[in-house]
Amino acid sequence: MEKIAYEKMGQRINDWYKIIKQNDIPKAIEMRDKIKENLPHMEENQDVLIYFNLIDSRYKLMIEKYNESGKLLADIKPETLEAKTDNMIQYYFYFFSGMYEYYKKNFTKAINFYRIAENRLIKIEDEIEKAEFHYQIAIAYYEIRQYFFSLNHAEKALDSYKAYESYANRVLKCKMIIAANQVELERYEEAEKLYKYVLNAASSNGDLLTESFASFNLGVCYERRELLSEAKRFFERAASIHESENSVFGIRSMYMLSRVNYKLNLPEEARKWYSKSLERAVEEDDSVYKAKLKLIYSLYDQRDLLTIENALEYLKNKKLWADVADLTFNIAIFYKKQGDSDIAAKYFEEACRAKDQILKLTGEL
Repeated sequence: MEKIAYEKMGQRINDWYKIIKQNDIPKAIEMRDKIKENLPHMEENQDVLIYFNLIDSRYKLMIEKYNESGKLLADIKPETLEAKTDNMIQYYFYFFSGMYEYYKKNFTKAINFYRIAENRLIKIEDEIEKAEFHYQIAIAYYEIRQYFFSLNHAEKALDSYKAYESYANRVLKCKMIIAANQVELERYEEAEKLYKYVLNAASSNGDLLTESFASFNLGVCYERRELLSEAKRFFERAASIHESENSVFGIRSMYMLSRVNYKLNLPEEARKWYSKSLERAVEEDDSVYKAKLKLIYSLYDQRDLLTIENALEYLKNKKLWADVADLTFNIAIFYKKQGDSDIAAKYFEEACRAKDQILKLTGEL
């Protein structure tokens, strides 16, 4: 077979990356298979091979194979990149490393990688790549409660994506991160309106995963307002889609269903969702959700303060202060309703301390 020019293969990989950014999984799978088939017949070029591995790591993130993505990135040495590759390849390495750390819930590490990537992005003339960067850093800032930074980046991403019809999915996701920030800023009506817009658009387009995310986030919005029956309805819709699609995000929707059913005083249904979520968390080796599930079960079902404290300690060690703040506040509310003001006061103080720790996270950036 005649050798394939490495420039031609580089262009095929570039086209594949465009499809990945559009979140078109079936087409991305098809294109990857063709590239893999032809790669052994390419003229020798190390940069193109590194480029393929980087885009493959991004592809693995899209299809939720996070450990495989991490292994691909770990095989690439930053010092080799800095010495031997161009600005674009270096950008992809730091950007995808940030995305990988985000999915591993190492949010400050993710943002630090994004900031290194941003220094390379300045030299890249690609509006969609800049939009993708702003979207990813927006969701990372949201996780450490830097809501105004998150909103700023999300709105920049949205302005860019709106100009391109093929990025309709990303437009919806930008609207969701804007809505998520509005929930945290207690602008509930604005958030609800945006989520419902996304839900209807995704449902009309047959975009099941985006529909599930909008449903899940509406559930969170309603739970914050103590509209628990409404929250339950939307979490059920999200869980149904996640189960049918075998998505790793099913862990969180089932976790929230367990939590809401406990709050609604429906312990049997709560236990059912607790068991299903825990089974999936064990399968995915998701230690964060295993700790969160252990905590709510110990709180609402077992009244076991020692196990609650152990689970909280794990989350604190992971520096997941937003989760700690949310959970300690819920623990405080539970004990307040039980009439135990001493324990309630202790956990209200814990929630305040966790919020202080969130502010300190910015010092690590």
